[in-house]
Amino acid sequence: MHKFEFTSDDLFINRLKTYPEYNVFIYQSRMYVNKETQPNGSGGIVVYDINSNKSTGKILPFVVTGSDKVAFKKYKYQPLIQNHSGDFQWGSAYVNGVATEAVSPAASTNYSSLDDVVIQGQPGSITSSYSVESPIKRNLTEVTGGFAANYFNFFTATSSATSVSFPVPANLTASALQNVARKYTVLSDHFIFASSLQRLRDLVTDPYSINFINIPSMYYGSTIKKGSVELNYYITGSKIASCADTSHNGILIGTTGSTLGSVVGLVMYDEGIIMLTSSNPIASSDDNGILYDGSNPITGSWQYYGTTLNDGITHPSLASASYDLNFKGTNYITSMTMFAHAKKGQLNHSNNPTYRNLNTTRVNQTGSGLIFSEGPSDISNIVSGSFVSSSFEKTTYISKVHIYDEDGNLIGITSLANPIKKTLQDEFTFKMKLDL
Repeated sequence: MHKFEFTSDDLFINRLKTYPEYNVFIYQSRMYVNKETQPNGSGGIVVYDINSNKSTGKILPFVVTGSDKVAFKKYKYQPLIQNHSGDFQWGSAYVNGVATEAVSPAASTNYSSLDDVVIQGQPGSITSSYSVESPIKRNLTEVTGGFAANYFNFFTATSSATSVSFPVPANLTASALQNVARKYTVLSDHFIFASSLQRLRDLVTDPYSINFINIPSMYYGSTIKKGSVELNYYITGSKIASCADTSHNGILIGTTGSTLGSVVGLVMYDEGIIMLTSSNPIASSDDNGILYDGSNPITGSWQYYGTTLNDGITHPSLASASYDLNFKGTNYITSMTMFAHAKKGQLNHSNNPTYRNLNTTRVNQTGSGLIFSEGPSDISNIVSGSFVSSSFEKTTYISKVHIYDEDGNLIGITSLANPIKKTLQDEFTFKMKLDL
């Protein structure tokens, strides 16, 4: 088997930057991503693409039993296994191939159906399923004066509950993001959470609610693309307000509605977090009596954008409100291009048995002891002429290219759609691409 080493001119690493685009429509606690069929649950990107756009007839995973493997270790006779080390509590004593303890089904039973499998002492079926989706979540936060906490006493080995009070009421979520937001201050001073000369407001301590929209990294990859975020707010199907990252700096500016031209929120690109801070009404009335908190009619604002989206709030009046979220992610696709060369005079011999002329009579030789030697045989001549057989020419067919690491381990195989004929005068270069 011939092995060659790649040179620096044979390997090229490329990185492709892509911007996957998403449109998320939110209505009555459900989200529809890029207008795809709504799966079970609240919606979102399907974790396993094989079940994308399927509401029925979904593909199920292979069933993996528990570590005890009761149906195979305890209830089945295994003559090659004498001990069950590590899981002896599941092992049964066998006498003449039959379990000595009373088990059901019997140790020699062949499990013809899942109903024969015993789970925790009871007959039943083994079922499993793939996770459905990765949803976007909404969280309306407010300032709080403290929180309840549990602590463990090492000396008494007991846990106790206590309450923690803040000197100044604070928004816990905004407080946790305060340090993260500092890296965005180079884009805009709106990311300065604490009151300062630039901003006379404090997102941590001011008694205003902050609406957080949390986007999993499964959607945007490395980061959300700057300038791609747009939010739309609908009442009875009519757009009443919208905002967007028009300046590509993470600041959401109202583009339509009563908040036109005003700052209504922030976008943390790397973390996938949208903070909606504006409490200014975006409608002239109570929005047809919509109960955004599930109990009281409230005039709509950006603080109530995305209500019902995994926040536990439900009410029939919320059927009048719907929301739209548009953004682009940023993904990097790294690939390696490799060139394998089959030069003239190389790769023209094969260990395949068909490479030899099997019709040749071979004279085998034996010697003293265990010495045995096969006689030589001719190489099969596959060169043909128009009327008579042509002169012999070494010819091979290249069908695969194997790739090995520095330790000689096979890490990849490239198979050709059709084998390539190679003679001593031929020279080929195979181009292979590997996604990293």
